[in-house]
Amino acid sequence: MGVIRQIEKYYPGNYGAPGKERSKKQKRTPADIQRQNETNRWRKVQRIILANFHEGDWHLILKYGKGERPETYEEAKIHRRKFLDKLRDIYKKAGIPFRWIAVTERGKKGQVLHHHLIIEDINWDGVCTVELVKKLWAHGGQFFSSLYEDGEYEKLAEYIVKAETKEECGWCTYSRSRNLAVPQPHRELIRRRKWRNPPVAPRGWYVVKDSIWNGMNPVTGYPVQHYTIRRLINTGKRGKEGDDG
Repeated sequence: MGVIRQIEKYYPGNYGAPGKERSKKQKRTPADIQRQNETNRWRKVQRIILANFHEGDWHLILKYGKGERPETYEEAKIHRRKFLDKLRDIYKKAGIPFRWIAVTERGKKGQVLHHHLIIEDINWDGVCTVELVKKLWAHGGQFFSSLYEDGEYEKLAEYIVKAETKEECGWCTYSRSRNLAVPQPHRELIRRRKWRNPPVAPRGWYVVKDSIWNGMNPVTGYPVQHYTIRRLINTGKRGKEGDDG
């Protein structure tokens, strides 16, 4: 079992939510399908972030100075690839795994291209992430924002996969290193008349703050809840008593 689990709770269409009669199943609209696909994408990215990065790692923004700005996405992505290749080579020589997620976007104001990366913070045996980034990114400034788990991981994952301002082709493509763990989703069909709100994590786990979402299934009209729990690892702590109900 992995270190994170995303729990989704819903009432099956032939069961019904408390106080509601069984409703006639509705056909999913193209908007429903698109919305679900987007949700699935950012929740997958969130699982990847939670499984591979930790508080204190970096959300890094690479900017361009005047006279250095690329005119196309392809040119910007070439800059990003060369930058990552240089970092990878240095990490490899030091025997340190290089883990990252990256996406390039065009700013709403001024249409200036820039890059967002999630990258580990390394400061060991002569390898310092911050110093290397400042040295290797020669096209402009860098902005470092330290990751914090409560809420930001989910919001950051959702932001990364949003197509707006990111791709001229109409969808968003992000890149990541191949050495990242990719946890599979965990789904549960709850056949209970109600569930706990807020939810309680099982022993040895905790609920990631701000990951709790309560909404409605557009097809059945019944409530849906999803949230993320993370395993306590090498902390000496014990999770709260409870279950997934």
